Amino acid sequence: MGSTAMELVRILPSAEDEVNVACFHPSVGGGLVYGTKHEPLSSLAAEYQSGSTILLEKIKVLGEQYAAIRRTRGDGNCFFRSFMFSYLEHILESQDVSEVDRIKANVEQCRKTLQTLGYADFTFEDFFSLFLEQLDSVLQGNEESISHDELILWNRDQSVSDYVVMFFRFVTSGEIRKHKHR
Repeated sequence: MGSTAMELVRILPSAEDEVNVACFHPSVGGGLVYGTKHEPLSSLAAEYQSGSTILLEKIKVLGEQYAAIRRTRGDGNCFFRSFMFSYLEHILESQDVSEVDRIKANVEQCRKTLQTLGYADFTFEDFFSLFLEQLDSVLQGNEESISHDELILWNRDQSVSDYVVMFFRFVTSGEIRKHKHR
């Protein structure tokens, strides 16, 4: 990823992590843990006060860089949902047209990869189209532009959110299959 891209700061992997939160921000050490609704990081610590010491230690580490969290549905797709929301929110706030162009070129390359791997266009095209539509909509100045509140509503709309999750699953599948011999 380029310097303007979202940088994965930290993932909290653990069998004991019921929270399974991914932290993203354009610069290391800044921002929030993303999902949809702001709440103080202290609420997470309070929620797990009598829980695993490992989880409490991870929450403490988060507190060194972040003041708040945004929860996301813990349905096994929480990483994809968190990443999608935080990335689109970053574009909405930065209005970085060159980053959007870069991502669109990568999406097109991914589309070609999937075709080369034998995926039929109809199996992934709708998912790619919706993601590209969302990407365009966070750029202001066109008919389809959305506000931050609308982005939150889209993220909470399961049908929209599930389509974007499927987009990321296709991207992931294509990359894994492309590099299966590594």
